[in-house]
Amino acid sequence: MARTKSTTATQEFIANDEVVSLEAQTSSLNQLAVMSQTANENAKAVAAELGYDGSLTVGALEDEIRFYQRRTVEACLELGKRLLLLKELTPHGEFTQRVDLLGISDRMARKLISATLKFSKRNPEAVLAAAGNQTKLLELVILDDGEIEALENGETVRGINLDSLECMTKRELIAKLRASEEDSEAKS
Repeated sequence: MARTKSTTATQEFIANDEVVSLEAQTSSLNQLAVMSQTANENAKAVAAELGYDGSLTVGALEDEIRFYQRRTVEACLELGKRLLLLKELTPHGEFTQRVDLLGISDRMARKLISATLKFSKRNPEAVLAAAGNQTKLLELVILDDGEIEALENGETVRGINLDSLECMTKRELIAKLRASEEDSEAKS
């Protein structure tokens, strides 16, 4: 009886048109596992240091971040309401001093008040949800009421719609709004 050739040689497979040994793949997976374990240990240490006791999965953390971003937008509008009321109650010229004592710049106070006036007239939930955070919300203050309503109805305003607004960074939004403003000024 003839002996079959021993197959103790390294097993290989083709990945992306390259021959990769099973040992090399196993080595890479082991390195990833060690890195992942180190990252998990680091995350647990940071969580303990911060007093965080929630879930440490990427999906859960992203969900919590979205939740707190929405709460931040709501808090900005509530802050703007109170600043507006404070402005009405304080004597002329005293509002700026009071805002400074609160640690809020005059410019930020005016932006918060403007956002509150703009978004409190009606409840543009879709626009606020798409903005997602306070920085983008405060940039949307330059839109007029008709533009906000159009956005809310799913239309494109100044090259922005709800889907693109949700995906944009603050810088991209500012650039888009400035570009549309410059275009309209050039047309005038």
